[in-house]
Amino acid sequence: MFAYDKKDSYTFSFTSPDELRLYMERNGYHIPFSKDISPLSAKPVIKTPHGEITLKNSLATHPMEGCDANIDGSASDLTRRRYARFSGSGAALVWMEAISVVPEARTSDHQMMLNDNTADSFKSLVADIKKNDAFVVAQLTHSGRFAKNSDTPHALFATRSLPFEEKRPQDKDVPVLSDDYLDALPEKFAKAAKIAEDAGFDAIDVKACHQYLLDELLSAHTREGKYGGSFENRIRLMVHCFDAVRSVLRPETVLASRLSLSDMIEAPYGFAVAEGRPATPDLTETKKLLEILTAKGLSLVDMTMGSPYFNPHVNRPYNRGSYMPPEHPLVGLERLIDASREIQHAFPDLTVIGTGYSYLREFAPYVASGALKEKAASMIGFGRMAFAYDTFATDMMAGKVDPKKVCIACSKCAEIKRLSGLTGCPIRDQEIYLPVYRELCMKK
Repeated sequence: MFAYDKKDSYTFSFTSPDELRLYMERNGYHIPFSKDISPLSAKPVIKTPHGEITLKNSLATHPMEGCDANIDGSASDLTRRRYARFSGSGAALVWMEAISVVPEARTSDHQMMLNDNTADSFKSLVADIKKNDAFVVAQLTHSGRFAKNSDTPHALFATRSLPFEEKRPQDKDVPVLSDDYLDALPEKFAKAAKIAEDAGFDAIDVKACHQYLLDELLSAHTREGKYGGSFENRIRLMVHCFDAVRSVLRPETVLASRLSLSDMIEAPYGFAVAEGRPATPDLTETKKLLEILTAKGLSLVDMTMGSPYFNPHVNRPYNRGSYMPPEHPLVGLERLIDASREIQHAFPDLTVIGTGYSYLREFAPYVASGALKEKAASMIGFGRMAFAYDTFATDMMAGKVDPKKVCIACSKCAEIKRLSGLTGCPIRDQEIYLPVYRELCMKK
């Protein structure tokens, strides 16, 4: 087979950008491609109700959890090291990882958390990031069914999901979160948002992706009461949290969301999925939600799809992972680009950050540039690549990507994260993360 041989994993063996382009053309992949990489250096403009913000280039780092915060949720020395790498990469925008708004909702005892006690730590961290002239986003979250920490004896479900629970069995006697509990969350998001703004963050992300709580509710077709069933009910908490956050922020602070455009989970358990075709996104409801949120001031979206806990091949195409992908990784990349393009074209004034490009290794700049040229996104984000390659953005814009430093889509960072270990790249950042990988993953 040309460049690939499907066994228990995919082998990435392209030797030139032209070989990649030819393979995509021969196999019918409609993936943009450009040898002109100048779009990476273009300066995108975030359009807000308050005015316009110009960024220094079109590259971003995605929110990537390190599971290395201190017990109180503040930044540890290792957290600071990661963000020094992210901000030093040359990327214009650094989207900080998930920051819990309440203690019980943390995915581990080492997830970041924002409150009065940790505010100074975040203020110092943001100041360090901004030394590299980066625009910084705070990602506020409630982890919902993925909450797992010393304060939480069981998962915090918003709705039952048969497909999810077949893969990740849960105690069927655990009740779903009550309406009263959900009613109290907008105030929690707002309090954390204000602390984040005061700490110096440029934008606040109300996170609704990957089946964490707010995204889980977007798919709560089977939940009874005011937070489930109809579209209006399913978006209720997302909209209320967004409104609460907006109400406490200064006009110049950007409103953002890391948003799953489609869960790619079969109906009635997924958001924005074609009826009877779980592998096919239907972005009708996504666009309806974005119409509501953009009218309220949403200006920045970091798009994603699927869930790393259910169908990780959807949100991060890979060569090797916890299971053999049911499709060629380029199929997943094409789907991500198509969805990003559909949203960007429907909302031309919305700054949309595309995802999935780390899979392409040293050839990512050519597809990223093609996507930017045809307005399939406003910016291109990198997550796994940011873990692996500390100067990826600078080198991409210069046309000098080092093949020995790129992400190889081996999923080892995800494997560590799944076990709540200190998360990073054990291949390219071996000093810190190879011992972690050996201790956690090679002794299973």
